[in-house]
Amino acid sequence: MTEIIPLVAALAKPSIRPRHWEEIIEMTKEEIPYTSETFTLDQLLKAPLLQFKDDIEDITESADKQLKLEKSLNEDIIDYWEEAELEIKMWKGIEQPCLLGGNIQDIQEKLEEHIMMLNQFNAVRHVTPFKPQVLYQIGLISDVADTVEKWLKVQTLWTNLVSVFTSGDIAKQMPTESKSFKKINSSWLKIMERAAEGKNVIKVCMNDILRNSLGGLQEGLEVCQKKLDHYLETKKMIFPRFYFCSNADLLKILSVGSDPNMVQDDFEKLFAAINRVRFDEQDRRLIVEIYQVMGVCEESVLLAEGVHAEGNIEEWLVKLQNEMQRSVRGICSRGAQDCFSYATLHEFVSQYPSAVALLGI
Repeated sequence: MTEIIPLVAALAKPSIRPRHWEEIIEMTKEEIPYTSETFTLDQLLKAPLLQFKDDIEDITESADKQLKLEKSLNEDIIDYWEEAELEIKMWKGIEQPCLLGGNIQDIQEKLEEHIMMLNQFNAVRHVTPFKPQVLYQIGLISDVADTVEKWLKVQTLWTNLVSVFTSGDIAKQMPTESKSFKKINSSWLKIMERAAEGKNVIKVCMNDILRNSLGGLQEGLEVCQKKLDHYLETKKMIFPRFYFCSNADLLKILSVGSDPNMVQDDFEKLFAAINRVRFDEQDRRLIVEIYQVMGVCEESVLLAEGVHAEGNIEEWLVKLQNEMQRSVRGICSRGAQDCFSYATLHEFVSQYPSAVALLGI
């Protein structure tokens, strides 16, 4: 009895399932009425348990590990994805939810973590009763992870292009691409509207409409992106200082190029010593002066000849660049001649920009 009682206790554990009893029945060739409400110890002891002691101990130990695996599979993975929801948020200038929200990184991390856990489950010996379920979850979560990854790629392309092709000067200069983008934009907004209604990660990501649409949207957006890159390259070739701007800054500059005043904050990204420009009081498109701000001080250079900020921005920026160089050369020349014509050094320095005064000295 000292050997049998531990076996009986092990068979009474919560981890023992009907499949384990069936294994023991097959092994001992003794019919054990484990499902009966009147199942007694005497009926169990009729089976030759001690004859198969090691095998029964192995079954009960496996049962504990299977229970742990089953609990982790159900509670940590299946239950989590039944509740997990996407955050769909608004974006600037758009009046409806159109972006995957801040929790998308957490979702991606969970997807990776659960795929790793499921692969580990699939590799252990005790997974046999749950193998079909584990394989199904591996396939499901892998598909969701792929969908989320592709979705984010499309979202990145969309966010880079939406402000470019829906408003501003670039949209006017690229009408064909703008028309194509508007169709893509309409599809994107419909997808995000459905996602905002559904929210559940699994249901949304396994939706056939979403999965079938993402490939076409990505392809269309990549075409728009290539056309935009080519457009930007032509602008850079005309005004090479654009090469020193990030694409985001360049797109902003080109989008507002028809309004020179809107470019004021971006001059310092294009020129080393021009923070802003001043326009003629009568002609608000005529640039007459350039200046640099240094802390609380500023230093200005009056252009020898005003520059009209009209037409394509890259063209009038070239004119501004040339006039800036011509004006500074003229000031340098005069400074060289005037250097010793003033009564005092202070008088000379106060009449010229500091760099020119230093050059004269």
